Amino acid sequence: MSSQPPTIFLTAAEHSGDALGAALIEAIKRQQPEAVFVGVGGEKMAAAGCRLLANPVKRSAMLGQVLSQAAFWRKLLKDIQREIAALKPDVVVPIDSSFINLRIATLARSVGVPVCYYVAPQVWASRPWRVKKIKRCVNTLCCILPFEETYFKRAGVNAIYVGHPMFDAPVDTPETDPATVEPPLPGLKTPEKSTLRIAVFPGSRKAEIASHMPAMLDMLSEIRGKFPQAQFVAAAPSDERAWQIRHCLRGSHTPVEIRVNKSDAIIRWADFVLTKSGTATLQIARHHKPMVVMFAVPWWQWHLIARFFINTKFIALVNILAGRMLVPEFVPFHGSPLPVARACIELLGNAGARASMSRDLAALVAPLQPTGGLLAADRVANEVLKFVQR
Repeated sequence: MSSQPPTIFLTAAEHSGDALGAALIEAIKRQQPEAVFVGVGGEKMAAAGCRLLANPVKRSAMLGQVLSQAAFWRKLLKDIQREIAALKPDVVVPIDSSFINLRIATLARSVGVPVCYYVAPQVWASRPWRVKKIKRCVNTLCCILPFEETYFKRAGVNAIYVGHPMFDAPVDTPETDPATVEPPLPGLKTPEKSTLRIAVFPGSRKAEIASHMPAMLDMLSEIRGKFPQAQFVAAAPSDERAWQIRHCLRGSHTPVEIRVNKSDAIIRWADFVLTKSGTATLQIARHHKPMVVMFAVPWWQWHLIARFFINTKFIALVNILAGRMLVPEFVPFHGSPLPVARACIELLGNAGARASMSRDLAALVAPLQPTGGLLAADRVANEVLKFVQR
């Protein structure tokens, strides 16, 4: 191993990747305290000790918004290419966000720098032809879902299952206890026995909230008509997104509380969750809470574009892992909110069905719990440091 401190280049483009990057930096430091970290990411990675060239996390967006910011991303890719070529880090670690990170992986390999990719792109769900690119530009692929290792290995990719980082932290910490949320969540201290507590997860991105919150409000209105004492709390990842949700609530007669950065506490507080599709479904399953899943897609976009790229029978992640319709999913959602509202009302009115779903979710996530005393970040750190020690 070189006498120079190892240099590790990390790239994250979204809030979730920023958090994963920060945890990975800490895990690497536990083994290599002298390691130097450079890259692009967000405030959490910077606080963990990464020298940032840029903070694309502030611009994190869905594909349509990425295209509208094409000039920013083109310039960022050029800056990253120059930095990697000049710095010649021991390894480049792209984290999630395949839209930009597969390009970065290609740039790294073009100048002879190995790539350890953290969070496998979900090519098993859509655009499976991208696995060929992964095979070409990724030395080690760290997978966070159990079936992914076999899937990618069959395609010739050097893949390893490291565990899902969401399950690294216990669910019952003081920070996630709903009783510690300030101000207290409505009905938390003395809820009536007949009160149903409903959490609402419209998404973490601006475009997701704009698409989901108005439709969800219509659904909540239907639910309230059936269960007048129901209480609603919406989860927001930031003050900015909370403001956006609050704007959507203007003129609504359905009272919805908003809490910022308290998603786990809100899930624990809730009897039931109405959520958009995505990783949130796994977070909710982690708490064994019953849910209904939706994802708003314009009718024309689904029928003309999206449906030709989807390879899975189900779209909600928990249903994909279960291999069956474990929770009701309305993906794509477009048109009337009534079918979704009816599915929610049916579950809310059937305590036995909710309890059965909770048991099924508990069994589903049990294999995702950390084993052997190693967290996902530790396992990824071990893979990253293999390139340093060569």
